Amino acid sequence: MTTAGERPPKTFVQQVLGQWPLASVLLGVFAGLIVVATSHWRTGSTLIGLSITMGGLFRLLPNRRVGLLAVRNKAVDTTVLLVIGIGITVLAWAVPALRN
Repeated sequence: MTTAGERPPKTFVQQVLGQWPLASVLLGVFAGLIVVATSHWRTGSTLIGLSITMGGLFRLLPNRRVGLLAVRNKAVDTTVLLVIGIGITVLAWAVPALRN
């Protein structure tokens, strides 16, 4: 029994679904790695960079919504994720393609 002010414990499914921001970033990075492995490095790197950038934007949500994306304080997490994500995306397009 729970008292009037307490919430009942979350089920396993509710706990997993509560981690959707982290899961979406990881899924995007994983998809990008698969694309890179198929010899489309620029597209895959762009997908990885955009996924990490999306994580930085998700980190702007309230702490109770971002789950395991919240590691440090919001400003540090957001800045690091956005800089790395945008950096990977820019680098993917700045590197010249090989000409055969």
